[in-house]
Amino acid sequence: AMVALAALRSARRRPFAVASFSALSASATLCGYASLVEKETEERHNSFYHPPTVAATAVASLPPPTLPRKYDRYMIEEYWSSRPVSVAHRVAEIVTELSPLLWAYVRDFKLANEMDKRTQVETLDLQRQHSNALRDALTRLGPAFIKMGQQLSIRPDLVPPPVLAELQKLCDSVEPVPDEVAMEMLRKEMGCNNQQELSNMFKGLRRVASASLGQVYKATTNTGDEVAIKVQRPDMVRRLSLDLHLLQSYGRMMDAICEVMTEQIPYHSNFINAFASGSYMELDYENEAANQIRFKTEFEKRRCNVTVPSVFKEYTTRRVITMEWIDGTKLVDAPKEQIQKLIPVGVELFLTQLLDIGAFHADPHPANLYVTNEGQLCLLDFGLCAEIDERSRNAMTAAIVNLLSGDFHSLIEKDAKELGFLDEGMDVTELKPILTKILTEGLLEAGSNLHDRKRKLMDISNELNEVFFRYPFSVPPFFALITRGLGLLEGIALSGDPDFDIFQASLPYARKRAIEIFGSNFLAKSGLRKLQRRPTIEG
Repeated sequence: AMVALAALRSARRRPFAVASFSALSASATLCGYASLVEKETEERHNSFYHPPTVAATAVASLPPPTLPRKYDRYMIEEYWSSRPVSVAHRVAEIVTELSPLLWAYVRDFKLANEMDKRTQVETLDLQRQHSNALRDALTRLGPAFIKMGQQLSIRPDLVPPPVLAELQKLCDSVEPVPDEVAMEMLRKEMGCNNQQELSNMFKGLRRVASASLGQVYKATTNTGDEVAIKVQRPDMVRRLSLDLHLLQSYGRMMDAICEVMTEQIPYHSNFINAFASGSYMELDYENEAANQIRFKTEFEKRRCNVTVPSVFKEYTTRRVITMEWIDGTKLVDAPKEQIQKLIPVGVELFLTQLLDIGAFHADPHPANLYVTNEGQLCLLDFGLCAEIDERSRNAMTAAIVNLLSGDFHSLIEKDAKELGFLDEGMDVTELKPILTKILTEGLLEAGSNLHDRKRKLMDISNELNEVFFRYPFSVPPFFALITRGLGLLEGIALSGDPDFDIFQASLPYARKRAIEIFGSNFLAKSGLRKLQRRPTIEG
């Protein structure tokens, strides 16, 4: 009792010191417990998969959490929940890498007294330094962050040219792993006993590109076929799954906040889950090969004017994919006239996948869209693809036509509900005029330039806040990949045509598809019967 009384008196005299000591003690206890949990997990894993004795096998009779081959958010959560130290270390790594960059950006470009002192040449030089540091940081942080950089790398309306030039290196010029490491991975995946057997299988192996998940080699098979071989980087499943786990945690936190502060139906977790699922499946190259074969078949069936390389299934495994070599140039590096000619073809190609095939390529970044030597569009890398059901395809077709014809009544009353943005039984009488203003001023009148969009959206910020806080508005999960795909395609288009409008470019195919689904009466009602034709994907 005397000791407790003395401690209480000490706490009253030095409250901050006692509080600090208590916090440090709690932190040390928490860190110790986390380390113990992770150590036990790793020991259990090693005992189960590498048992030194029969006794050890008996102790580890229950398998430890493992990372799945097919995306499973709960298995990934279970795996990383038992490794709290690794999770905390990754969070610290992200903060350590990005915080200095953010501060440097604010200091050099947002503080007026610093900006006023520099000439234009000095500003460009500083932009190059910042973009170089950003590219290096994203490369060190790994595939999830490299993909974010790729998304920015084709937005000339959002970032200045020096930054674009550096970020575009993330598409196919990421710092490679040593060739010896990649060749050892290739040897094991091909079932060769030694490197000589591998050399007999593939002649003239040489690296031609290095991307976020793997690096590409050009070679000639023993049958004389020129091929591109993509070999996955080591430990990709573990690294990517951790970042997706953190992203899911962020989604759950946002849902919890929105549930308390707004009338929104929680959607962030499901929205992120759709993106995470697609990204995780990129690590399975056999799945990518199946996607590539499927799309090649579907495009040929529709006589689409696009090239998709053939897959060599006998040289394809979970971590290696081998395909026909295609000579060409990246679309983003093509002359502006050629970009302007092919982008409508690319937009219609994307819509064919979205509104007709029911599966779409969600990663059309600059390294995945080529122009062949014959001037034909070539689509590569089918790792990140997604499915869309028939009801959503039909609703999306109607929504595009109704949006561009100004039929906001049908768009809000029917299409938004069919797609899952609004609840089926919701009365939209109050919401209709607000959404009409948002869609008209924030999308149709803003065009594709993100600076113009931002200005327009700021003008209607009150209406956006009202929708966000007062109404049960949601975003369908598959829109995560649709917006990514369209955003990438739109960015490439803007590099060739600053006035490109993604909405108007979508209209010709949407009109044609609407007639196929709903009949010509639908077009008569929407007022889009008269429409000038643009270039199509039909050769």
